[in-house]
Amino acid sequence: MRVDFHTHLVPALPDFAERHGDSRWPSFAVEGQVGRLSRDGRVVRTVPPSSWSAAARIEDMDEAGIDRQVLSPLPPLVCDWAEPSAAAEWAVRLNDSLAEMVAAHPTRFHGLGTVPLHDPKRAVEVLEQAHDAGLAGVEIGTTAGELELDHPELREFFAAAAEHAMVVFVHPLILGTEAGWTSRITGAEVTFGLGMPTDTAIAAAKLVFGGVVEQSPELRICLAHGGGGFVWALTRISRLWDAQHDRPVRDLVRNVFVDSVVYDPANVAYLRDVLGAEQIVFGTDYPLPAQDDLRGAVLARLSGDEAEQVWGGNAARLLDRS
Repeated sequence: MRVDFHTHLVPALPDFAERHGDSRWPSFAVEGQVGRLSRDGRVVRTVPPSSWSAAARIEDMDEAGIDRQVLSPLPPLVCDWAEPSAAAEWAVRLNDSLAEMVAAHPTRFHGLGTVPLHDPKRAVEVLEQAHDAGLAGVEIGTTAGELELDHPELREFFAAAAEHAMVVFVHPLILGTEAGWTSRITGAEVTFGLGMPTDTAIAAAKLVFGGVVEQSPELRICLAHGGGGFVWALTRISRLWDAQHDRPVRDLVRNVFVDSVVYDPANVAYLRDVLGAEQIVFGTDYPLPAQDDLRGAVLARLSGDEAEQVWGGNAARLLDRS
């Protein structure tokens, strides 16, 4: 079984931009074979038919030998800035659309929805609805609006995700050519290569060292893009942490998975050496321009048994809701 855990979809979008008179709400238009996702009056992503068409997606999967994909909303669709009730309605509409595609192709797709995480109580309600709709988890950003992921108000949400065996997929929501949270990271290439990985690493540190994983030990976390800079920093963090705390870093990260979207077999080998092959899932960032090779060239330095785990065995464990 070959599973691509990190893929994105544009579900059917409600027309909130017109309804609320607010261009910050995403809108999507298709012209021929090109889809354009817009926010704030500008196009933020240009995507192919596989971003919205199950048939086009399955054709690509069959050509590459991918058995299943895990679908998550294109990151600009996560609206953690909006008025809470509208954000909740938006999330439910997206989740229902995504769940319909999963239900129509149950042997090919799993789904990760979204939640209004900046309103923790509504986030729990939407998470439970997503669970009941058959989704396997949710995609969140690296913060909950203005709240860091270790904020006490978010503990109920993470506890609910653990209780329902729902995966929490942490993905940076950075748009454009600036990191947003610092003026020192600018330019498309550096924002993509440094801003996103740093943002993810900070979020992961909040979850792991801020008490979230200790309070909810069954919580299943997957970090996008190989965990960004998080795994690379663990040896330095461990140097001090393990000398001062009862639970070592290695124990704290036992339920933290990362995907293989790191583009270089040497980087995947490093993730294996630090976390173990059993905590890596295959992913590509399909169908975005920076997607990795669908045939798994990035797994070249893994042994046969390790590659089998990464190709599908680990994803099966992560997605298992029993």
